[in-house]
Amino acid sequence: MSPAKPAKEPAADDLATLTFEQAMEQLQRLVERMESGESGLKESLDDYRRGAALVKHCRALLKEADEEIGRLSAGDR
Repeated sequence: MSPAKPAKEPAADDLATLTFEQAMEQLQRLVERMESGESGLKESLDDYRRGAALVKHCRALLKEADEEIGRLSAGDR
C-alpha cells in the first residue's frame, strides 16, 4: 500500500479568494513538503510555482494593508 498523497492545493485562480492567513498556511505546508525531500521533481516544481504565486498574493495583500494604513494615518493629521 502506498502512502497517502497530500491534498492537492486549490488552483491558482482561487488566490483572489484566499485571506493572507490562508495563503501563509498553504505556503508553510508547501515549504514543509519541499523540505522533506519526499516529492518528485515534477511535484516539487509544481509546489514551487504555487509557492511563488502565494508569495505574490501575500505581498499584494500586505501592500493594500499598508496603503490603507497610510490613508487612515493621513486622515489623522
